[in-house]
Amino acid sequence: MKIATLCLVLLLAPLGLWAHGDLHLQIEEVTKLIEKEPANGELYLKRGELHRAHQDWDAAQADYDQVFPLAPKLTAVDLARGKMFLDANWLLSAKVALDRFLSTHTNHVDGLVTRARTLVKLGKRLDAVQDYTHAINGAAQPQPEMYLERSQAWTNEGPAYSEQALKGIDEGIKRLGPLVVLQLCAIEVELQQKGFEAALARVDSLAAQSPRKEGWLAQRGDILQLAGRLPEAREAYQSALGAMASLPASRRQVPAMLELEKRIQAALASAGGPGK
Repeated sequence: MKIATLCLVLLLAPLGLWAHGDLHLQIEEVTKLIEKEPANGELYLKRGELHRAHQDWDAAQADYDQVFPLAPKLTAVDLARGKMFLDANWLLSAKVALDRFLSTHTNHVDGLVTRARTLVKLGKRLDAVQDYTHAINGAAQPQPEMYLERSQAWTNEGPAYSEQALKGIDEGIKRLGPLVVLQLCAIEVELQQKGFEAALARVDSLAAQSPRKEGWLAQRGDILQLAGRLPEAREAYQSALGAMASLPASRRQVPAMLELEKRIQAALASAGGPGK
């Protein structure tokens, strides 16, 4: 494997991989290696990534600065810089570094997603959408968050882009399957458009696939209440409470279930039904 390719793989593993064990010890170990091989640019890049995981931005940048003089072909350092600048919220510097990286790695999925996130923070949401789309189209297996973040960029741009946001989520569902997280995002967009029937259809589909119905029945009630269909909302809330009552006492008494019951009771009361 070529050095540049190797470092793209190493680098650019998620920070969580570096976080196993004590970061200080890992930094010390790499520092000892650098003392033995002071001309090894890969080691500086690796230590820079460890500093980034530790959120020591100045130390990370100092290590990244050592890479290019030692290993000019190690362009992965630009992606590392871009990630570090984004983590530190130095957004213009992040974009400069990522533009430089993507000028030679035009289809790099992680680079495109990182720049898209930077552009969102810079308020350039439609430019971010283009990068998300490029990343999605180029990914062998796109991650759900790519679709979610692209949808959010569209919806934050205003109601005129709600249709694109919904189509983009449905594209993700078609490619990745009916993941709950994508369906919930679609429901949110549909509610923003007052597409109550479409949102209800999605909730009903999710409920049909789930062994536990109470949460979906409660959400059905919420949507019906938003639509002004209060008798149906009350019926949905009552059905949710009935589903909860059918559970063993040990399951009903866990904090999450107690909180859900409390929320349903409050929603039922606000819909004109009997609360506790």
